[in-house]
Amino acid sequence: MSKNKQTKPKPVDQHEAVHTDTMSPLKRWSIIGVAVFCLLIFSVTGSMTQVLGGMFGGGPPLRATVELPEGGHTEINVNTYRTAVSLKHFAGNLPAQMRLDPFFGRDTEEDILTYCTLMLLADDLGVMVTGDQLQGVLSPFAAAGEAGYKQYYRNLGYGTAPQFEAQIARALKVLIVLDLLSAAAVPTEAMVFDTWTKDNEEMDVQYTVWHPSQFEDAAAALEPTEEELQTFFDEDLGAYERGKLEIPQAVTFEAVLLSADALESDAVKAWFTPTEPTEEELNGFYQINKSRIYLRPEPEEGVEVDPELGRLLSKEEIGDDLRKDYLLNQAIGQLGLDLVGAEDSAAFATEKGAEHLVYAEMVPPSELVDVDRIGDLQLNVLFQSEAGTWSSQPLKKRGMTYYVRVTEKRERTMPELVDIREDVVALWRDQQKERLAEEAADAFVAALPRGEDYVEGDPVTVDAETFANAVGSEGRALEQMGWLSRQARRTVDPVWPTDATVLRGLRSRVGFELDDLLDTQIVGPEDFGEDGIAVAHLKGRRDADVDSMWPAELDNARARAIQTARTEFITDQLSFEGFADSYGLKKVIIEVEDETAE
Repeated sequence: MSKNKQTKPKPVDQHEAVHTDTMSPLKRWSIIGVAVFCLLIFSVTGSMTQVLGGMFGGGPPLRATVELPEGGHTEINVNTYRTAVSLKHFAGNLPAQMRLDPFFGRDTEEDILTYCTLMLLADDLGVMVTGDQLQGVLSPFAAAGEAGYKQYYRNLGYGTAPQFEAQIARALKVLIVLDLLSAAAVPTEAMVFDTWTKDNEEMDVQYTVWHPSQFEDAAAALEPTEEELQTFFDEDLGAYERGKLEIPQAVTFEAVLLSADALESDAVKAWFTPTEPTEEELNGFYQINKSRIYLRPEPEEGVEVDPELGRLLSKEEIGDDLRKDYLLNQAIGQLGLDLVGAEDSAAFATEKGAEHLVYAEMVPPSELVDVDRIGDLQLNVLFQSEAGTWSSQPLKKRGMTYYVRVTEKRERTMPELVDIREDVVALWRDQQKERLAEEAADAFVAALPRGEDYVEGDPVTVDAETFANAVGSEGRALEQMGWLSRQARRTVDPVWPTDATVLRGLRSRVGFELDDLLDTQIVGPEDFGEDGIAVAHLKGRRDADVDSMWPAELDNARARAIQTARTEFITDQLSFEGFADSYGLKKVIIEVEDETAE
C-alpha cells in the first residue's frame, strides 16, 4: 500500500486480549512422541534444540500485535521486545547531553511496547540516519579525543567504533520517527492567541513594605547578652560583614626599578648594550603591552576629548617613547638574571644604575594603586608571592620597569571579639532591624480578618478595601502596582527606577504563581533584605488585550504554542494508549488449555 493511499487502522481496545491458537492434548502428545523418537536416533545438537523449540512453541512467544501503515499486521515477539529493552537502556544511559531515549525514566511494559512500535515504524517508513545527524550526537566526544572516545565505547562492550555508532543510529531512528509524528501537532492561530493571552495575563496588585530603617530606634535600644553576641560573632556573620571586621591581608616590600632615563647613564651602559628593534619588533611589543601601559590618561576637569579617540594611545602618539620602553624591557630582563643572586639589593641597584625603593608600611590590596611612583594593580603579584622571593617577571609602567620582592606578609585575620565588640554590636543591631521588620509584617498578616469557613493553612483572602484600611490603620504607605502583565513586556511596561527592587520582585513572584493564587489573596511576607519586607494583595486579574500584541510577541507566542502542542501530542498520542488507537497496538495474552478438562 502506498503512503498516499494508506488508511488509518480501525481503532481498537488496547485492553482486548489477542488469543493465540491453543494446542489439543492429542496433538501435544503426538509431537512429544516424535521428539522422543528423534532423541533415540540423533544426538541432541544446538540446531535440533532450536527445531524442537519451534515445534513446541511455534516460534518466539508473542508480546503484542500492531498495524503499521505499510507493513500491515505485524507481531511484536519476545525477541523484538528484548531488542527494544536493550536499545532503550543504551539510549537512556548515554551522557545527559546526548541522551536519546524519548521515554527516559519510563520503563513499564507498555512503555517498552510503545518503543517497539516506534522501532517498527522506523523500519516501515525506511527512516535513514545521515552522517550529519550522527556527527551531531557524537560531537560531545570530540573534546575527549580519539583515545577517550575509544575507551568509552569499549567500556560499553563495543569492540569497534562502527559497532557503537550503528547502535547510536538505531536509537536515532526512533527519535526521527518521534519528530516526524509530533510535527503533525501544529497549533491553530486560536491556540497561538490563547497561549499569548495566558502568558501575558494581567494582574492588579497593591502592597506595603516594612523597611528595616523604620526600626532603627527600636533596634538601637536593644542590648545583646554576651552569649547572644558570641553566637552572632561565631555563626551569623555574613561574608560581607566578616570582610568589614577582618584585618586585611597586607605586605611590606622593596623594588629595584630601572627608568628610561637611566639607560643613558654610564652605570647602565657598563653592563647593557642595546639592540635596536625592527619595526616588526616594535609593533609586537606595542600589541602585547598596549592595554597595560599605554592607556589614554583621564582628561582634566573641563577639558573636552575628541570622542573618536579610543581608550588606548596610538603608536604615533607614543612616539619615540615606544622604542625606549622596548629597550628598557631588554635591559630589565638582563638585570633580573643578576638580581636573583644579589645578597644586598640596595648595593646591587646602586652598582647597576637602578633605583632601590623600600615600602616599609603595610599595604593592603585596596591601596596598591596609591603606592608612591609604582602604584598599579599589577602589584597584586605581591599577594601571590612568598616573602623573600623576587617577582618572576618585571612589572611595567610607561617609562619604567621594576622587580618587586615581599619583605613581610600579613595574612587576613579576624580579631578577637573583645577587640571589636562595638563594631560587632552595631552589625547585630542591623540584623535586629530586619528581624523587627519581619515580625511586624507577620503580625500584620496574622491580624487580617478571616472568614467563618477559614481553615488553618488556607490562603488569607480579603477584599481590596479591607487590605487598604488595615495598611492605613498602621500609618503605613499603600503602594499600587496597577495592571501589569504577569511577565515582562518591554513594549508596554512602565519605566521603573533602578532601585525598584521590591516592585520588580513582587511582579516576578506574583506573576510566576498567578495560576495557583486566588483573587484577593495575600502574598507574603516577602523578604527583600535591606529593601524591606513586603506584603502584597492580589486585587484581581484580566485577560491581556490582544490588540496590544507586537509582531515579536506573536512570534514568541507561536513558538511557545508549537512546543506546547508537541509536548501534549507526545504525552497523549505517543503512548501505549495513543498507539493502541492509531496503530491497533494490543498486548498478547497466551492461554494454556486446561488439560484436565474433558
